[in-house]
Formats: sequence, structure tokens, C-alpha cells
Amino acid sequence: MSQNRPRRRVEQDSSKSFSFNLIDPMAKWVNRKLEIDERLSPTTLRKVLWVGLLVTIYIYFQHNFDGLIRKLDRAEKLLNEQRASFISHKSKYLFASKQSEVERKLEERGFEKNAQPPIKIAFEKP
Repeated sequence: MSQNRPRRRVEQDSSKSFSFNLIDPMAKWVNRKLEIDERLSPTTLRKVLWVGLLVTIYIYFQHNFDGLIRKLDRAEKLLNEQRASFISHKSKYLFASKQSEVERKLEERGFEKNAQPPIKIAFEKP
């Protein structure tokens, strides 16, 4: 009959690999400070820190997104103001460049309207 024997533990050589574990001392420190008597295990602390990191990243991106929205709103207001200014200047320019307005402004300066049409000069090629 076979017997159940415990497995041999394979011990890793700690001199070959250097692992700096920060979570275990941090869990012990939190347990001491909060006086909760080892209720916070290192795996739970890892999960809590991971969720905290994800929340921090989410807040960072949300803040940047809100800033981008504010910049877009400012740019849109500026664009609308400049568009209104452009339309206003364009309408003034089109009104001032009409033939009747140009004639009126030239008459104010002392120029008269020509009563005779311009003379066409024609010549033959030799």
C-alpha cells in the first residue's frame, strides 16, 4: 500500500536572485499604525495599492480631458468672435467698393463724372 509522504521543499538560492519586496514591510507597518493585528495581508495591500493606482490614473486623465474641453470652448468662442468681425469688415468693404459709393466719395474730393465715353484708339498693323 502506498503511503502519503510530504513533498520535498525546493529551496531557492537567495544569493542568485535579489528581490526587493516592499509590500510585506508596508503591510506590517500599516497593521502596526492602524492597530488591526495582522488583518491586512500583503496580497490585500497589493490589491488596494493597484486599485489606488488605477484611480489616480483615471483622475489624471479626467482632469486633462476637462482641461482640453475648456480650451476647446475658449477657442470656439474666439473663432465665433473673429468670424463675426470678419463678416462685419467684409460687408463694410463690399458696401464701400460699390460703384455708386466710389463715385460719391470721388465727388466729395472734387472729381467730376465724365460726360463723354472713353475714346477707343485703333491702329492697323503694317
